[in-house]
Amino acid sequence: MNNFKCLLLILVTTFSISISGQDLTQIGKEKIFKINGGLGLNYTSTFTNDSNRIPMPTFWGANLNLNLSIYGLSFPISAMITNGKVNFTHAFNQFGISPHYKWLTLHAGYRQYQYSPFTVSGQTFFGGGIELRPAFLRLGFFTGRLRKATELDSAMMFQQTIPGSYPLNIVSENGTNFYSAQQAFSRKGWGAKIGFGSETNYVDFIVFKGRDDYQSITKTTNLSIKPEENLILGINIFQRMFKHFTFGLNGAASVYTYDTNAAELAESIPLLGLINKIFVLRPTTQFQWAGEVNFNINYPNFSLLSTYKRTQPNFQSMGINSFLSDLNLITFQPSWSLFKQKVRFNNMIQFQNDNLNGYKQFTTKRFMLNSSVSLNLTNRFGIDFNYNQNALNQTKLGTLMLDSVQASQLSNSFMVSPHLFLNNSRVSDIISVVSSFTNMKNKQKGISNDINNIYGTINNTLIIFKGGWNINTGLNYNSAITSTNNLQSYGFIAGLSKGLFDNKFSISNNNTILWNKLDGADNGNTVSIDLNAVCNLFTKHTLSVGLNYLYSPANGIYNLHDFQQTRFMISYQYIF
Repeated sequence: MNNFKCLLLILVTTFSISISGQDLTQIGKEKIFKINGGLGLNYTSTFTNDSNRIPMPTFWGANLNLNLSIYGLSFPISAMITNGKVNFTHAFNQFGISPHYKWLTLHAGYRQYQYSPFTVSGQTFFGGGIELRPAFLRLGFFTGRLRKATELDSAMMFQQTIPGSYPLNIVSENGTNFYSAQQAFSRKGWGAKIGFGSETNYVDFIVFKGRDDYQSITKTTNLSIKPEENLILGINIFQRMFKHFTFGLNGAASVYTYDTNAAELAESIPLLGLINKIFVLRPTTQFQWAGEVNFNINYPNFSLLSTYKRTQPNFQSMGINSFLSDLNLITFQPSWSLFKQKVRFNNMIQFQNDNLNGYKQFTTKRFMLNSSVSLNLTNRFGIDFNYNQNALNQTKLGTLMLDSVQASQLSNSFMVSPHLFLNNSRVSDIISVVSSFTNMKNKQKGISNDINNIYGTINNTLIIFKGGWNINTGLNYNSAITSTNNLQSYGFIAGLSKGLFDNKFSISNNNTILWNKLDGADNGNTVSIDLNAVCNLFTKHTLSVGLNYLYSPANGIYNLHDFQQTRFMISYQYIF
């Protein structure tokens, strides 16, 4: 019994475990106990002359997937442990379960709740919750901890050997960098929703509140860290009309306080006493809102997706991981097809701008267009055309800013891609060509960094059914011309794979070599070599080994120095 407890403790504290919602109505209708799943192990080691490009030179991991069934009640469990520095300093643990019975679902442990894109979405809470869907009602509630408090501990400083690998507090001593986790308050929150309707026609009203516990940190050495508080009210609507039309609306109002230690607001505001009982207003409190409306039309040979989105500057919700604010966005996506879908048109037109409150010195406007035509003339031959335009322009609102920092760019890209498919009972052959031209003009005053890029490649993939041969060959050409450099490269790719012993063992090799020129002079070769072997042992066991080598010379555009990298990979998978 003690051994069982130890095993359970290891699983809970070492692995990340997630048990999804299950239907309890099937209890007793199947076998008493069943188990199946898989176990995977992997190791990667990278040797390079530029460690800044490789955040984790040594990486190993293990993953476990189990499906336990007891009297028809299924418990799928996934567990994973990863560590790039071969120690347990950054080990993590998460456990959660969400069983359900008919219209009742319970949540416990580490869970994510998807209420709406502007209120609660994507954040992981540790706590509990409940969802009820009786008849046309849509009810939900949860409460939990969003993050733990993080103290700064001089005993928990680690040498910084991998630049950019972690969110860091950097301390330098005698030329050596050390890092620690960012100091943070404990953050807790709760959310609730009440809605009416079905999955295709519903209205939800949402409330969420989060707050930092300023007493969770005993030593506040970072004066820029302030305890925060947030209240969100949201609405979520989705309606399907007349089979071919849908309408959606998401909106939220956010009251966000950036320092709860600040004094309460002393100004005379109507109903201030009632408001402070719900959310205390302070000088650091801001009110912002965000909303999105979409209307879609969908027929077999025609569709139109249209969206209007507006988010006020500094809109925030503690229930969302990250969010782009100060945005006004309009999108149209018309698509249609002709001649039994042998000709297809897909388009995306988008307008956006920022500076919604007029506080910035510049207003940035963007226009994006993506248009493509696909012609499938026969079962063997087709051709695709694509055009992209991306325009950026900044407008000054005053005379304080210099013209030299006013950005203006225009990019146009054209692509043509024909493809031919040939096959019979012995072989299958696919020939494809991709050619593109991109022109980017920078209209910023005093700066000239226009870029013209021409790219072309032709590939041939030949599959010989008898013998299990797969042969891939191709030619590449690329030309990048800037205001200061002219870089050209051309070369070939070649590879093959072969199955052996009734495909229980397979090997593959892919190679690329490019001859480079910089401003008309030879500039070395780019070389890439991949070797892989896969062995399926005893049906349930798979062992994979891979080796990759890459060399790229300095060219002043993409590489400032010669770059070399050798990577070794090995993995094992057991399915039971």
